[in-house]
Amino acid sequence: MRTRKTGPDDIPALKALWKQAFGDTDAEIDSFFKTVYPEATGFCAEEDGAVIAMLFALPLTLAHGEEMQKAAYLYAVATDEAFRGRGVCRSLMEFAEKTLRKRYVSCLLLVPETEKLASYYETMGYARQDSCTTQTLRADAPQGAAAVVTPQEYAGLRETLLFDVPHTRYSKAQLDYAAEDLDFYRLEQGYALGCAAVRRAGQIVEELLPDARMLPALAAALGAGQYPVKTPGHGTMNCMAKWLDAEEQTVPIWLAFDFD
Repeated sequence: MRTRKTGPDDIPALKALWKQAFGDTDAEIDSFFKTVYPEATGFCAEEDGAVIAMLFALPLTLAHGEEMQKAAYLYAVATDEAFRGRGVCRSLMEFAEKTLRKRYVSCLLLVPETEKLASYYETMGYARQDSCTTQTLRADAPQGAAAVVTPQEYAGLRETLLFDVPHTRYSKAQLDYAAEDLDFYRLEQGYALGCAAVRRAGQIVEELLPDARMLPALAAALGAGQYPVKTPGHGTMNCMAKWLDAEEQTVPIWLAFDFD
């Protein structure tokens, strides 16, 4: 077995492994390779010339006030079911980490699908980021205004509202990819300004800023009702982080979109 970076010739094999591991449709898989893959760094493990594991490092910026650091989000980590339990994933992640460290990436982020995976990643030095408050809230009556905005307009709003919160900043391609499942809103409630990202399936509020008090304004677009809401805070693991060439941060990182 050997580990290496991926290239254009690997895309058919990567798509096949993606489909086996995650069960996404061809259209969903094609969307990733069209929008996000060109700016990502792909890594794979192969045996006898066949791709048996993969992951993609999506470039992110960690922002907190005026401070910026390079980060990478490890996405679509998968091993062929015939090769699981042999340490393939660990070897691939170690290779990716070594490569990204040389690029002066300060922090690696990932989102485990299960508690078992979270425990596994802890053995590799990843720490849980308790940076999310998840609630099911009811908006009985709309108050304020909500307007749909473009992903780029939303990016500007969230940067203003998250200035004092350690958070991930996304590229245009990443926001366009997220927009395939999310609607973005600008919110106004009196003199207060906010924003929200809402998953169309189930009307899950993946990000509500600056906090849950803006839900009545969002209800101007969604209608009165009960909604699952995620805001920066504490109580729920938002992601896991491993610091490389920078001193580990003590304040948890807010990762709004995991592209799941």
